[in-house]
Amino acid sequence: MKSVCILGGTGLIGYAATKAFLDTEDYRVTTFSLPPVPEDGVLDARAKHHFGDINEMSDAEIVKFLKGQDIFIFAGGVNAHYIPKKPAKAFFFQANVEPVQHLAQLARQAGVSRFILCTSFYNYFHALWPDMQLTELHPYIYASVEQEMRLLAENGNGLETIALRLPYVVGLVPGRVSAWQTYAKRLQRREFPLYVDHHNKATGGSCYMTAKQVGQALVGAASEDVVPKSYTLGWRNISNEAFLMQAKRALQSDIKIKTLTLREFQAVARKEAHEIELAGREAGFEPVAYTELLTRALYVNPIEALDVLDYHADNVEKAIQEVFTTL
Repeated sequence: MKSVCILGGTGLIGYAATKAFLDTEDYRVTTFSLPPVPEDGVLDARAKHHFGDINEMSDAEIVKFLKGQDIFIFAGGVNAHYIPKKPAKAFFFQANVEPVQHLAQLARQAGVSRFILCTSFYNYFHALWPDMQLTELHPYIYASVEQEMRLLAENGNGLETIALRLPYVVGLVPGRVSAWQTYAKRLQRREFPLYVDHHNKATGGSCYMTAKQVGQALVGAASEDVVPKSYTLGWRNISNEAFLMQAKRALQSDIKIKTLTLREFQAVARKEAHEIELAGREAGFEPVAYTELLTRALYVNPIEALDVLDYHADNVEKAIQEVFTTL
């Protein structure tokens, strides 16, 4: 029986991964999460759970903690929509890149054989559309790409490294407020307009999968048969219009969704960028440049990931309904 350690065990991905690994009955699971400790009955009693800030531990403490672990999963870090004080590039690099590279080096020292990173599918679009200069314009995407590159560079000398590029993930963690709450509040305030082109047709969309599927994919990535590299995951490609309508129905909202031309859309973004600037902050997604991403189809065809990682079909629309019904 192998041992797996999941950093970020109380988050959406970590919670799903814990269950997925335990359900195989082939793994012992240890989680490490930031406080607070959830209420009784939320954590899976089959796993060992630890709480604290791993970034505040010494190298010797981390190596000791990781001794005996076969697989380490990084499902932590700061998400894309956090707006830190300037400069954002330095903030996201320190929060999301440095810990991954450093932990990979310490994991090797501890005898861990495989390090799996949960990163962003924006890395895929960075490679697909180099003309968009995504890493130059968006501090979060810059850090996400660096995070993946630096982890893969650590492959070797006893440690295998894998990066899973995740799309938008939907699911629930018992006793925890969904990360989609902010989205729901902005939708209620009509702050999520649809961009329409010169034919008055809504454009843009994204890829989604359930947290359960991500958990299954992580179990797949833990297999020694899986080649160390990057894999771009996904399941359902959904237009922005269809997603908004599903969220609206689940919220039982009668609010009309506003439509904007690209020019109007960018004007709103410029106002948002100005307000962020006045506050001395900087967004992970530069607001004006982000409008172009929002008007594109951020769709994924995850043939290789499905074949190699063997995650299963799941009802994304039902998961979206369940998430927004709770908000």
